[in-house]
Amino acid sequence: MEYHCRYFDFAVPQTILDRHNIPIATKCLTAAYVLSTLTLFGLRFYAYHSDNNNVTTTTPPISFHEIKNPLFQLIPNKVLRFPCSIVLSNLVDTNICKFVLNLINLLVGGSFIERNWNSSNEMIKFILGIGSITNLVVLLITIAVHYIVPNRVSLDLILDGNYTILIGFPIIYKQLLPETTIIDIKNPSFLEKKFRFKLLPILVMTFMTITQLFVFRHFSNVLSIWITFFSCWIYLRFYQVLPASAIGTTSDYYNSVQGDASDTFQLIYFFPDIIKPLLKPIFNKTYTLISEKLNIIKPFKETDIDKGNDIAEQRGAKKVADNVKDRRRQLALDVLQERLV
Repeated sequence: MEYHCRYFDFAVPQTILDRHNIPIATKCLTAAYVLSTLTLFGLRFYAYHSDNNNVTTTTPPISFHEIKNPLFQLIPNKVLRFPCSIVLSNLVDTNICKFVLNLINLLVGGSFIERNWNSSNEMIKFILGIGSITNLVVLLITIAVHYIVPNRVSLDLILDGNYTILIGFPIIYKQLLPETTIIDIKNPSFLEKKFRFKLLPILVMTFMTITQLFVFRHFSNVLSIWITFFSCWIYLRFYQVLPASAIGTTSDYYNSVQGDASDTFQLIYFFPDIIKPLLKPIFNKTYTLISEKLNIIKPFKETDIDKGNDIAEQRGAKKVADNVKDRRRQLALDVLQERLV
């Protein structure tokens, strides 16, 4: 789909907009999302009328947005009684704008991603598995912070447990369509800029963080947004296993691929250039700590990085020249050291 005018050009690849080939997992997740959200609305609507029908002169009427349902919504002080909310909260929304946005994103983007992954299990694992792990982590941190500063964080507040689609999908778009331009601003000339899919994650994160901080003022949702971002990236970077068909080859060298070791998918390249010098040593030390000292993740080998770069280049990613030079320099030093020994 394309739109051209005097001020900007807008284009979305036709492969994303293929509505006639919706894979099975996307269909099931979309149906579950719509059904769960409508069920939650129905339960809250019934409770709202029941409560207000019993209102007396001494008890004020309750507003609809105050109605909660701990079965579907993640509420810290109710989760022990309703642990299923950790999973079910991935499939509900109470905000109509977020519901519509997630529904379109799931139908259109989910279909594109599942077709590229060629794995229904991965789609379900990503949305429900990563989403549930994120919800559990946010829940534990919220409870811990409550006991440290009880007056600042309430355990009766609803946590939004459905950010995986909104945050995780832009990360995948950056991975699959890194250099594809979405909007090309032409006029005025001082604003001339090409917005590619690789910029989408940081734009989404910035907008959502500012909205939660200054509009809704919801600390736990800001926490959920960023934990979701890191959880999705960590899974895609280190743990996801895709079949050879997902990377467009049947070579024995690419039987399957675990994670994405490409230079362009490093965490540092999700952030603006102006703060990269500040973040790079922090990320490098963190990576060394969790991979070499704590052995939480398996460090990438040179062959893993080369394989990841090959796949990224097939997707249109540009080489990161500095990283290639650094690795070649380090490889030469290692060879020289071996000869000296």
